[in-house]
Amino acid sequence: MRKEINAVIFDMGGVLLKTANPVPREALAKRFGVTCTELETFIFMSETSLRSEVGELSDKEHWEIALRHFNQPVDDYLAVYDEYFSGDAIDQELLDFAVSLKSNYQLGLLSNAWLNARAQLNKHFKFIDVFNVSVFSSEVGMRKPDQAIFKLMLKKMGVKAENAVFIDDMQSNVEGAISSGLHAIRYTDTSKTIAAVKMILKI
Repeated sequence: MRKEINAVIFDMGGVLLKTANPVPREALAKRFGVTCTELETFIFMSETSLRSEVGELSDKEHWEIALRHFNQPVDDYLAVYDEYFSGDAIDQELLDFAVSLKSNYQLGLLSNAWLNARAQLNKHFKFIDVFNVSVFSSEVGMRKPDQAIFKLMLKKMGVKAENAVFIDDMQSNVEGAISSGLHAIRYTDTSKTIAAVKMILKI
């Protein structure tokens, strides 16, 4: 008989940590003379962003390149960095649900994140320590949806793929988790996600 689920792994950006207030990003985009989509695409999907996510570039290098790309001064990239993320907030309902599982399940946090993301997050939020294991892509030199990062996460948690469920808002990452043998849920909405997790956990 298949063993029950004993680990629940959450993505961070777009799942636990969201842009609750878009105004700061919209204001930056307007100041830079581009659309919010153009700004977000470069910040998160450019070559330098992806290189920082696997530890090849620092977050400072990525942001300075981004600022030059938008013809902006680079002398105080941290001010722009902080402004860009100032509208972000924790999804408290989802975090509370995760905490409620902790007495019976291991909790994991698996995020594609730039170098120094852990330190930057800890300046503003105090949720990382809730998780038994937290892995940021830049710290391990690999990123979702590569199977290698899921295997590393499972090894760190001491669980088998079939005994873990993974939640992410990106379809490619969900597919990467499934191909690695995990149960996976595509996050679209907090209440639906909680219901989906409960169904898999049979709680």
